[in-house]
Amino acid sequence: MKTLEECQQFLDRVGIATVLPGKLALFPCLLWQAQGHRGPFTGADVAFHNIWTWKDELPARRLAFAGRLLGDQVLLVHTRLLPALLGYRGRLDVADLYADGELSRHAFRLWEILQKGPRPVGRKELRLALGLTDKGGSAHFDRACRDLERLLLITRAGSAPQGSGWDSNAYALLDRHFDGIEPLPRKSSAALVKEALCEAAPQASSLHLQRWMARLG
Repeated sequence: MKTLEECQQFLDRVGIATVLPGKLALFPCLLWQAQGHRGPFTGADVAFHNIWTWKDELPARRLAFAGRLLGDQVLLVHTRLLPALLGYRGRLDVADLYADGELSRHAFRLWEILQKGPRPVGRKELRLALGLTDKGGSAHFDRACRDLERLLLITRAGSAPQGSGWDSNAYALLDRHFDGIEPLPRKSSAALVKEALCEAAPQASSLHLQRWMARLG
C-alpha cells in the first residue's frame, strides 16, 4: 500500500481499521498494510510517514470517521458504516448528558465550541478556547475528545498546523462533517454493526464483541 487511493481501497474492503497495531491487534492495521509485514517500525520509516498523512486525509475528505470509538486506539471507520452505527447508538441530547453527569464540563464546552464554528478546529485553538493550555490541560482535553468520539458526537477531521513539529488533529461535529447521513432504524442497525465488527475483526472473541456492542449502544 503506497498511495492514498490504495489506502482508501483497503479501508473500503475492511470497513474498520486501526492506524497503529496496538496490543490486541484484532482489527486490520494501516501501518502493517503499508509496511507489507507485521515487523517493528520507527518514525523514520516511509510507511509510517505515509499512514500518518493518510489517517488525516481520509477523514478530511469525509471518507472515514476517525477517533477512539472502542478504547484508547484511534479507529478509522468507513463512512458507509455510519448510518448503522448512529442508528444503533440512538438519539442523544448533549445538554441532557451533561446535566446527568455523563459528560464532563470540558467535553460539553468542546461540543459547544465546535457547534458554533463552520469548519474543523485544530487542537491548539480548541485548548486555548477551553483554557486548557497549562501542563495538565492536555490530559483534560484528550479525555474530553475521547468521550465525545466514543459517543460519535465528534470526529477527527484532518490536521491543523501548531507552529512546530507535527501538525495536530482538527476536530468537527460528526453530524456536520458528514452532513446528509441518516441513522438507520435501531432494530436493523444492531445486526449490521455486529456484522461489520465480525468481518473486520474475525479473531475477536465473543466477549470482545459483547463489550464492543455494549460500548457502541
